[in-house]
Amino acid sequence: MTNEERLQQIAAVRQMTDFGMFYPRGYLVAAFRRREDAERVRRDLLAGGYDEEDCLLVRAEEVADSARRNLADQQGPLSRLGRSDEAVAAHLRAAEEGSTFLVIYAPDDLEVERAMNVIRRVAFEFVHRYQRFTIQLLR
Repeated sequence: MTNEERLQQIAAVRQMTDFGMFYPRGYLVAAFRRREDAERVRRDLLAGGYDEEDCLLVRAEEVADSARRNLADQQGPLSRLGRSDEAVAAHLRAAEEGSTFLVIYAPDDLEVERAMNVIRRVAFEFVHRYQRFTIQLLR
């Protein structure tokens, strides 16, 4: 994947919103303190059949910039209905501490468990599962 394609994918993920707040429904957002752990999980998921566009590695700086903009732009009550602002704030805190992120397409329970089986092999900070009306914190 070229750097331009990667940037296009990140831009597409940023466009996934609900009431203007970042909300990638059908995806997992996983934070890892060590970049090597995120890279290992991504490699393992790709080896297990995931497509590159379904498992995107995002650097801390990219998440922090996006989260800051998103939180600054969304000050109205609608953006806080689903508490997605709290999840974005958690992304920002983790990014400011240097975490690397994976955004993983997992639209159903089977895909979530499949991804989590790989994620749990390494230390991770958190995984948010974005569903229709909820953001679930996975362990």
